[in-house]
Amino acid sequence: MRTSGQLLWRTTGLLSFLSFLLFATGFVLAMNPQQIAPAKTSPPAPSEQTAPLPAQGVQKVVALGDSLTRGAGDANGQGYAGLVRQALEKKLGKPITFSNLAINGQESTDLVKQMSQSQVKTLLSEADLVLFTIGGNDMFRQTGGLYTIDKEKLAAATKELTANYEEIIRQIRAVNKQATIVYTTLYNPFGDTEASVDTIQPVLDWNYTASEIASKYPHVIVVPTYDLFVNKEKSYLYTDHFHPNTAGYQRIAERVIQALE
Repeated sequence: MRTSGQLLWRTTGLLSFLSFLLFATGFVLAMNPQQIAPAKTSPPAPSEQTAPLPAQGVQKVVALGDSLTRGAGDANGQGYAGLVRQALEKKLGKPITFSNLAINGQESTDLVKQMSQSQVKTLLSEADLVLFTIGGNDMFRQTGGLYTIDKEKLAAATKELTANYEEIIRQIRAVNKQATIVYTTLYNPFGDTEASVDTIQPVLDWNYTASEIASKYPHVIVVPTYDLFVNKEKSYLYTDHFHPNTAGYQRIAERVIQALE
């Protein structure tokens, strides 16, 4: 029998998911204003706050973060970052400088420390595009088992993640005022497990928070991925049921490229 707490989580999670779908839909429409504009009307010019650097201007890319940016689970070893690199090189017709500094298992505190390294600062200062993922390890390591979530630890971890995430963006901006920054939000790898009731709400809340923080800085794009995996976990997750598989990374990469175009 479901407890009242479980029912509350499921109801609240459903409402948040519907809100997130509206956000994701808005993202897609923003990437293609003609979908909502009259056929003969030019789309409005993007504001300085959200306008990304055109893909044609990308010569140097730096990738930061955790195993998602490293590409764990991809049989081809590319991950979404490698696929984005390939797509940009194809579009430009020439190689680009690509530095993948992501580390498997990295949490947001680790990334903040990594960014204090002089070599990392130099690479970031020269980048035209910065790709990063962070947060999955912060949140999903707060468990009592693979599919059991400790809510108190999760709340504390999310609070720390929020502070670190803004510090990451702030540090990038401190050394590079112009580069386009792309943060890829979290999907829920536990959506088809018993832990879904405890993870849907925190993931959706975090993705919303990440978008709010990013909106305070120029040229920062937040790319939603939650909808790419919900009810499709078996198709797009790796055998560890945590990382994307090759097809899952392809879906993420396509959305990042869409954002850059």
